[in-house]
Amino acid sequence: SCAPTFNAKLYAASQTFDEARHVEVFNQYIQKRIGLMYPINTHLNSIIDKILTDPRWDLKFIGMQIVIEGLALSAFNTARETTPDPVLKDIVYLVTRDEARHVTFGVNYLEEFITTLTDEEREERALFAFEACAISRERLVATDVFRHFGWDVEESRRKVLDGFVMSTFRNLLFQRVVPNLRRIGLLTDKVRPKFEELGILEYETMSDDGDIDWMKLERPLDTGEAQSHEQSMLAAFHDALHSDQVAAT
Repeated sequence: SCAPTFNAKLYAASQTFDEARHVEVFNQYIQKRIGLMYPINTHLNSIIDKILTDPRWDLKFIGMQIVIEGLALSAFNTARETTPDPVLKDIVYLVTRDEARHVTFGVNYLEEFITTLTDEEREERALFAFEACAISRERLVATDVFRHFGWDVEESRRKVLDGFVMSTFRNLLFQRVVPNLRRIGLLTDKVRPKFEELGILEYETMSDDGDIDWMKLERPLDTGEAQSHEQSMLAAFHDALHSDQVAAT
């Protein structure tokens, strides 16, 4: 309802429908395949609450369409390339088709709007985006899982954050977010050093999500295309993991 134009409201309504389908399919998958469902991560919940309670529509767009949706897109792609479950692979592939549209809409809409802001307003939004990324990078840890198994939450959190695999995974999550922030003009000179300290500025030169093949998305799902996409994403994931391993030695 906060979208500034009628067309933006229409798109937001269509995204709501998409998200409802995603919730339903993941709910059914978890109930039938796993049988145990955890509540939303406490820190993720607080980030989303902060974003959605801000009265400015563009900060909602930056927080949700660019940061949260971008992180989700990267996480889904990573899950798809690493899970041995063919059902989950197919589910995530279909979900990421929707998520890619959501992110592209945010990039396209904000790219034009950001140019109308003053330098001060732009820097405020750039800092907001950085803070959302920083909190996400350091806090999106499955503390509810630790509690479920009776582990010390803080000690487990530190071990996970310090581990090589988790460090690599957290950084890979931002390979979609950082290029999109650059595309919309929020990777400013003032915040660039902050992103560099987080170790995720290296992703700025990767492809952004500002362009999408809408005709391709309207075609019926091609199984061969899905397999080709999976192979290319798996190769990219392994290349990124290898680069981080080399850098760590």
